[in-house]
Amino acid sequence: MEKHTVHVNGIDMVYEECGSGNKKTVILLHGFCGSSRYWHKVCPLLSDNYRIIMPQLRGHGETAAPEGAYTMELMADDVLCLMDKLGVHKASLFGHSLGGYVTLAFADQYPHRLAGFGLIHSTALPDSETMKQKRLEDIDTIRERGIAAYVSELIPKLFLESKRDEKQEDVEQFILAGQQMAPEGAIHTLEGMMQRPDRSKVLSKASFPILLVAGAKDDVISPIATFSLTELGAYKSTYDYPHISENTFEGVAHMSLVEAPDQLSRVIANYLKTLNEKETVRTK
Repeated sequence: MEKHTVHVNGIDMVYEECGSGNKKTVILLHGFCGSSRYWHKVCPLLSDNYRIIMPQLRGHGETAAPEGAYTMELMADDVLCLMDKLGVHKASLFGHSLGGYVTLAFADQYPHRLAGFGLIHSTALPDSETMKQKRLEDIDTIRERGIAAYVSELIPKLFLESKRDEKQEDVEQFILAGQQMAPEGAIHTLEGMMQRPDRSKVLSKASFPILLVAGAKDDVISPIATFSLTELGAYKSTYDYPHISENTFEGVAHMSLVEAPDQLSRVIANYLKTLNEKETVRTK
């Protein structure tokens, strides 16, 4: 995998790339306190057929961490500017957790730049008041105890407890990567996540198929949250929308990218094949 740095939207952004440059583009967005490393087990399984781009989001990894709240719209603009910089007119976008929130913001603002998108352990619903309070507490924790202590407690909780020993090397690598963040990057991202709106309409009104993936044992974003949206003030299941594909991985918590990369890659590859087939029909 090749690592690059480009100046986009006023910041220096780092991204990794693998696959063929002349194939259709897939962009993979990582979760909170993560980096492009999150996708390292998935990328090689897709790279034979696609150009894979894995940005490190604003404030994460080696990407710059400027002042001000990192709203999902701002981070979506970062992705758009990266696409423009790399000459990518249209891509399929897959976001894990926080990356899913950014994906939804992108789909809301720039649907014409998407071939399709998927949410991996994420949700279109906004933060509840309870979650907003938790994020405020997390901000206080980072300020009082530092980013290293915060990430050391956060990352293991993303994995199924019974598999943490098996995935210990990955857990340790992700903790190390998260500890390299500037504390302000995590704080400004928490502020941005609190501000995000309900984006149910992005799911319900999409003009192309959408992929949703949840972990049956996910305590961070439950399958119910992943497979729910609101319509006319009431909660509805995404099952009611034929263009939305629901996928629940058994024995998986919040990190199917590492807990079940082969399964996740197959689901993504099948979804991309469906997109390509529909596009072929439209262009005939």
